[in-house]
Amino acid sequence: MFLGKYTHTIDGKGRLIIPSKYREEIGAARIVVAPWWEGDLMVFTQDVFREYIESLDSLQGSAEYKRRIKRFITSGADECRLDAQGRILLNQGLRDYARLSGDVIITGNMDSFEIWNPDDWAKTETVLSDADEMRNELESLRQLR
Repeated sequence: MFLGKYTHTIDGKGRLIIPSKYREEIGAARIVVAPWWEGDLMVFTQDVFREYIESLDSLQGSAEYKRRIKRFITSGADECRLDAQGRILLNQGLRDYARLSGDVIITGNMDSFEIWNPDDWAKTETVLSDADEMRNELESLRQLR
């Protein structure tokens, strides 16, 4: 499981050290880094990424809409491995998409983790800090089941 929040730095070559707890979870697996919905990057193991993309077919909606979602995610995604120092190389397109340079925030998301521009994360964290609103949203979701 990927849990917690970490601050790490992207070096001048675009390499990012992955938190050691996350490296243990990844092991020897390949990972996929994909552009995500809020301007951040989502990182999956290759198997979890494949499951996620395949799960999109079961969503309600037109085949065209599902294809657009898949294209958004997969066309900007990159597959990589951890190097001997526990780093991944984020290609320029992904760094540009998420506005990443220097310090970044890495946040766990159970079966995946996110990489954020610190300013974007601060805005997201402000929304997450309202416990009453989050509780109300959760109750609304439970009622929809």
